[in-house]
Amino acid sequence: MGIPEVHRLALHMKELSRWLSEQEGSPEEIREFAGPPHGDALVSLDPASDAPAASFNRNRIVLCGARGGLTQDGLRALLDIFERRRIPRVFAWLNPGPDDSLVRDWLHGLSFVRVPWTRYPTLLLSATAQKMPDTKFEIRRVETADFAAARVALNDAVMEGFERTLGKPGCHHYQLLDEGRPIALAALVKFGEIGYLTYAGTIERERRRGAQSALIAHRVAAAQSMGCTHIVSQTLTMLEDSFANLQRCGFREVYEQEVFEYVCA
Repeated sequence: MGIPEVHRLALHMKELSRWLSEQEGSPEEIREFAGPPHGDALVSLDPASDAPAASFNRNRIVLCGARGGLTQDGLRALLDIFERRRIPRVFAWLNPGPDDSLVRDWLHGLSFVRVPWTRYPTLLLSATAQKMPDTKFEIRRVETADFAAARVALNDAVMEGFERTLGKPGCHHYQLLDEGRPIALAALVKFGEIGYLTYAGTIERERRRGAQSALIAHRVAAAQSMGCTHIVSQTLTMLEDSFANLQRCGFREVYEQEVFEYVCA
C-alpha cells in the first residue's frame, strides 16, 4: 500500500524545514534518525534558545507519526537527549504519519501538553485558486544590495530568515513597493517540486492594504513558472490576517502540525 498523499507531503515538509535551517545558518545542533526505535525523527537542540513560543524555540522533536519505527521507548530516549543537557523547555511537532494517534498518547504520557492558544496549519494551493486582481503595487526581486538599501525603511517587516537566506540557492526574495516606497517583503523557496511561500512581513502602518495578497499571487505565479507541483505555506491561526490572506488566494488547509510543550518540573 502506498503512502497517503498527506503523509508524503508532511515528510517532504519536514525535509524542507531541515534544509532551510541549513540555508539560514541557524546555530542549533541537528540530529536525524532513521529506523527503530527513534523512527524518522529530527531533533533540533540549542541550549541558548529558551523562547516560550514554539515558533521561536529551537529545541524541538519533529515527528511524522511513528514513521520509521518510532517506539514509546524511542520517544522517551529522544526526550532524554534534552534532559541530559538540562534544557528546560522542549517542543514536539507532530506531523501526520502512521499511528499518529498512538504517538499523541505517548507524548501525553511523557507530560507533553498540547499548545492551546494557536494551531499550526499547513496550506496547499487548491486547483480552484482564483487570479488576484491587479493592484497599483510594484513587486521586484530582491538581491543583497537591494535589500541593504531598503533595510532601514522596512524595519519591522523583516523576518530574520528572509535576511539570512538572501543569495542562497533555491531562495527567491521579493519586495513590494507603493509609489516607490518598499513596504512589504516575502520569499519563495523551491525545494524539489515544492514551492514554499514564507518570510512574509509588512510594515505595521501599511498592513491591511493588500500587500501580502499581491505578494502571494506573485509568488504563486513564479512557483508555477518554475514547475512546482505543490505550492505550500504555513502559518499560525492566531495570525488571523496571514491565515485569511492565504485562504483568500486559494490555499486550503491540508493538515495541522500538532505542537506539544514539555517543561521540566
